[in-house]
Amino acid sequence: MAGISAFRSDDARTAYCELYDAAIATSPIPVTESDVETSFGRTHVLTAGDPSKAPLVAIHPLALSSTSWLPLLPTLAARHHVTMIDAVGDVNKSVASRPLTTAAHVVTWLDETLRALEIEGAAIVAMSMGTWMTTQYTMTFPDRVERLALIAPVGLVSGQHLRWMAHGAYANYLRPTKARLESFIDTTATPAGRQRLRQDPWQPIIQQYVTGTIGFNKALVAARPTRCNLQRLASTQIPVLVIVGREESLHNGPKMAARFRQQLPAARIELVNDANHLIPTDQPEIVEKLLTDFLQ
Repeated sequence: MAGISAFRSDDARTAYCELYDAAIATSPIPVTESDVETSFGRTHVLTAGDPSKAPLVAIHPLALSSTSWLPLLPTLAARHHVTMIDAVGDVNKSVASRPLTTAAHVVTWLDETLRALEIEGAAIVAMSMGTWMTTQYTMTFPDRVERLALIAPVGLVSGQHLRWMAHGAYANYLRPTKARLESFIDTTATPAGRQRLRQDPWQPIIQQYVTGTIGFNKALVAARPTRCNLQRLASTQIPVLVIVGREESLHNGPKMAARFRQQLPAARIELVNDANHLIPTDQPEIVEKLLTDFLQ
């Protein structure tokens, strides 16, 4: 099991799962939990909405799990049956049997998961680390993606700020404590967003992140978001929405938006004012409106 991300103990996993369940209990729409087996381990899945509606797949940010979609669930489920997938190897209810170390691994794992769920084609919504994962998948299987929404993309067209990466490594991997993790997550939101992180529905999600990260042993070797050649994505003619915060702490927001416009000239690129990396907490109404317009 060396090199495989996992909780440090059964007690740590139990404490995390209790908070995960508490977050689900706040959902405004009933959520169903299930698991599917892949060659990379057991993948945990949340589903919500009318099964007769068109499928939509949602991939979460690093360390926040699928419960991070719950605040947006009424928007996502308005016209879709929503499937939220916990990435193996990350802090969530999935259980890895081998690590995702390359982009090819990510694509294989996600393809196996969707096939096990009998999802042959779907719209995809992703945030942060999830945007890199789903973009890799979309460029490999363009015929299986109907449209792609990328919220606060990471990597893809620009590298992350080194100082922010060092802060994240120290808080999340080297010396995770409640105070450090709360301070770190604050760096991804505006002052208004930080207040929302301490209120429902975000409060139990952040508590879950803090407790989970402290009790989780993250493998040193894992897939990391890197710049991509988006020419393949541009050539697919798949509708793409990219939402970037102007005050983005991981990247230079305006420069990143400009690069997306250059590389994906047919895509809709939105640079949101008064928004950092956690755009749904900073500008929830704007994100909901953009997703509603795009998904319908």
